[in-house]
Amino acid sequence: MVAVFTYTGIGTACADTGETTKSYDFDNKVHYKQTKIGTNNYKIEIQSDDYKHFANQSMFLLRHADRLCRGKTFMLKVLEGVQEYKRFPTKPRAYQPPLNVLLQCEEN
Repeated sequence: MVAVFTYTGIGTACADTGETTKSYDFDNKVHYKQTKIGTNNYKIEIQSDDYKHFANQSMFLLRHADRLCRGKTFMLKVLEGVQEYKRFPTKPRAYQPPLNVLLQCEEN
């Protein structure tokens, strides 16, 4: 007997306006909050993690935006949280704010 389980983020696209959902993406190991702020408009907050994890967070953001917009063209506006690149930090990094973005899906 074979069991198949599928997890997709599509279910969060149907949230009511103003409702914030907290989720975890297992593939990229990303904790995030998502708020639907209007038709085809979302605010996404990705919790900051260690420095090396920023690439995963960025990749997750692009894939999640594409999934929410169902393959349509979208626009991301970064509000805060882009981490500066330092190959060899000489001191511990200061607290980094979460990566906050606004997502707007094109309506076709």
